[in-house]
Amino acid sequence: EKNSLVRGDLLIRDGRIADIGNNIDADASEVIEAGGCVVLPGFVQTHLHLCQTLFRGAADDLSLIDWLKKRVWPMEAAHTRESIRASARLGIAELIKSGTTCALTMETVRHTEEVLRAVEETGFRAIVGKCMMDKGDGVPDGLFEKTGESICESVALIEKWHGRANGRVRCCFAPRFAISCTRELLSEVSKLSRKHQVMIHTHAAESRNECEIVEGETGRRNVTYLDSLGISGAHVLL
Repeated sequence: EKNSLVRGDLLIRDGRIADIGNNIDADASEVIEAGGCVVLPGFVQTHLHLCQTLFRGAADDLSLIDWLKKRVWPMEAAHTRESIRASARLGIAELIKSGTTCALTMETVRHTEEVLRAVEETGFRAIVGKCMMDKGDGVPDGLFEKTGESICESVALIEKWHGRANGRVRCCFAPRFAISCTRELLSEVSKLSRKHQVMIHTHAAESRNECEIVEGETGRRNVTYLDSLGISGAHVLL
């Protein structure tokens, strides 16, 4: 029954739960004795940056905008394919060790395929988005994109990777936040997410300062502005 604790056996067949009950009599290729343990569904991490695993402790005690401009953006811009791959593999290993089996992750602007490969190879389950940034002050050259190129690269990743490994590897659109994205980019992402039937994963209202900047630029509060461009609904995670 729903929300009940069951003391007994759990039978897995073809990667899915086939039966739960006392003393299941079935041939199995592998038996795990889990007496004294609790069997739980895998945890799901709903917001993550696997590309930032290596940055821990390097940007503490700063406000959001300073945190990004002074530390995180320069470090992301310095990433190579090799360092992004290492960062993703370390992050995934820690997630699996903690019982987390699935994540929604926004990567940086470059080298997102390395994260997708790491997800596919490790057996992890993830929805991965290439960060999109075509606007803003203080953005390093290595992260700043032209609008059309950002959209084309995101679509190419979706067409190549979405649904790989029997659906275990999926893609989404990941505009960084309203401060880093033009109205044109956000509007196009809204349309394309529905066309390709993928999620949109973006930051919104992380700090009062961010909200003030967006309202000053657009005349609308953060979430209201995104909604006005079609970035709201069941396929959107803010």
